[in-house]
Amino acid sequence: MAQRPPLQKITATLGITGILAVGLAGCGGSGPSPAASSSPEASASATSSPGATPSASASPSAAATSAPAAAVDGTLTAPGTKLKSGEAAVTHTNTGKDKADPKYTEAVFTSTLTGVVAGTPDDFAKFKDAAKFAGQTPYFVSVSHRMDSLSKASLGISEPRVTAQLKDGSDAQSLIVFGAFDQCKSTRFDTTGTGDSLTLVVGSTMVSCQVFLAPAGDEIKSVEYSDSKFIYAKYGDNPYLKNPISWTK
Repeated sequence: MAQRPPLQKITATLGITGILAVGLAGCGGSGPSPAASSSPEASASATSSPGATPSASASPSAAATSAPAAAVDGTLTAPGTKLKSGEAAVTHTNTGKDKADPKYTEAVFTSTLTGVVAGTPDDFAKFKDAAKFAGQTPYFVSVSHRMDSLSKASLGISEPRVTAQLKDGSDAQSLIVFGAFDQCKSTRFDTTGTGDSLTLVVGSTMVSCQVFLAPAGDEIKSVEYSDSKFIYAKYGDNPYLKNPISWTK
């Protein structure tokens, strides 16, 4: 898949206490995420999607049962694989580039698209600058991830992330606003241990819900995994960049 031009920067402001917003993103970006604001009127701006941070008090996992993954031995699902919603792919993420580095950590997951749900323009009413989203429809994209392996005890590894595509195949914008939509709930992997041995639990499951925007008359037609959370020695070494795994309804 050819690289798409970056999306125009947009800024939004929330007017609800307790909502934490960290960015409105063009999907697949690689820029750094801004620091989260503690203000009730946190801002949302164009940036790359951050990985979820696990909680030591994570609640038990609750994910939908998925179809068998493309492989059961940890072999990654091949680039370009076409799947239907509810079918699973084997994915991975890591920290660091060099496997010889003692700090290098890698995890393998079974990832399943579990839902693509359209909201309504009224869902933006809670934003102080809701008018900025006129003509946009939010879509709530949920993906479950079961952690199949973890190379070392760690809390600092993130789940794989996906992008969503519109009718013409272009990437939809991703609205990164935590807690703003009742229709979009995420869970976390279980944790175990204490102190330096505190770690994510292999075999536990989390659900990642992301919000994407579709202009009036358009819709989310597919969801893609391009391995953006795996660090390669060279950016171009990623075989999923031009041949992502994709899900359709």
